[in-house]
Amino acid sequence: MALEGTIKDFGLPDIFQLIGLQRKTGLLTLKNEKENVTVTFENGMVVMADSSQKRLEDRLGSVLVKQGKLTRERLDEALATQKATLQRMGHILTTGNFITEQDLKDALQVQVSQIVFKVFRWRDGEYHFAPTDTVDYDRENFNPMSADFILMEGIRMVDEWPIIEKKIPSMDIVLRPVVDPSMIEVGDGDGGGGIDEVLNKRGAASSLSKIRLSGEEERIYRKVDGTRTVQAIIDSSGMGEFEVCRVLFDLLNRNIISTVGRGDAPETFVGVRSEGPPSKVPGLVAMGVALAMSLAAIGARWGTPFAVVGLKPLLSGSYGLMLEAVSEARLQRLDKAVQAYRLATGALPRTLEDLVKAGLVDRSYLKDPWTRPYHYAQTDGGYLLSGLDDRGRKVPATTLERTLPANRP
Repeated sequence: MALEGTIKDFGLPDIFQLIGLQRKTGLLTLKNEKENVTVTFENGMVVMADSSQKRLEDRLGSVLVKQGKLTRERLDEALATQKATLQRMGHILTTGNFITEQDLKDALQVQVSQIVFKVFRWRDGEYHFAPTDTVDYDRENFNPMSADFILMEGIRMVDEWPIIEKKIPSMDIVLRPVVDPSMIEVGDGDGGGGIDEVLNKRGAASSLSKIRLSGEEERIYRKVDGTRTVQAIIDSSGMGEFEVCRVLFDLLNRNIISTVGRGDAPETFVGVRSEGPPSKVPGLVAMGVALAMSLAAIGARWGTPFAVVGLKPLLSGSYGLMLEAVSEARLQRLDKAVQAYRLATGALPRTLEDLVKAGLVDRSYLKDPWTRPYHYAQTDGGYLLSGLDDRGRKVPATTLERTLPANRP
């Protein structure tokens, strides 16, 4: 039985989870005004993805050239061979010793992931899933990705993109280093940045000591040269779009790099497009609401697609656990933001809205994934943060109560 409709009515998280739970094999076609994307599933696992804007194999060769793993001349030679023999580009590149098998596996994983994760940021569009008995993909060089993994990463990205896009509004932004490369050293830390930077008082650009970056951060920092756009840095890194933008966001927050204008990359917004200000971009909250509403409507609209027979088993499984983990992470983030606000201003915030105005958190963090606002109150010696249940009562398991030392005069 085919499944089709609009993304507004039946969200992508729902679709991916249904296909994964029922271990379906087939093609999921997603279409909006600008692009068609086809995601191939085998036994509920993602094994291939392609886009009408730029075919995967064309994208693959171009990225390998930008990474310095393949010359333009050899790519042209491989393309000519492919035209004559109709063999897979990956097979031609590896058997011709143009690149290693590991180079191909890494590049395929990143490129397929980027195509799939990109559609999680679509606001509208149509989808159609057509079951098939078998599918064709590069079995030797691509490791299938589980629907649960895609769902978890997709949720994380949709939740964080609105914050990242405030610093990186488009892929044609050009970045330059602010700190001399000799001041950088590779360490074991996670790099910090953002709220952690305020709490730890690490003045990156003004510090006389070495600036410690993780290996991943240092690798991205070395690609910032004052001429490359964000897209060029992504293409040359061998990493996914989201991972690179997260690192660049942290480096910008720490004043290790800065923007210098725009380059020649096409105008491509990083985050979810919105009709209003960035703070109104729906994140995980909207996805959680869409999941509950669309699953409740499944029986009325399609009967029981993929033999899903009820709402409770699905929500009480991995998806529900993920939402609980996201809620806990948001509380921890709010907790750090309150402390950062106090260090910066000398006083606790009156409401959580003050944290948004100070730029310490995005407004989406003020509610849990079920759209319930978090509770915040000042106490005699500090403050209290807690999640609320459906009746507005504090949930003891989510309560954070802090006692703070008095401010020094």
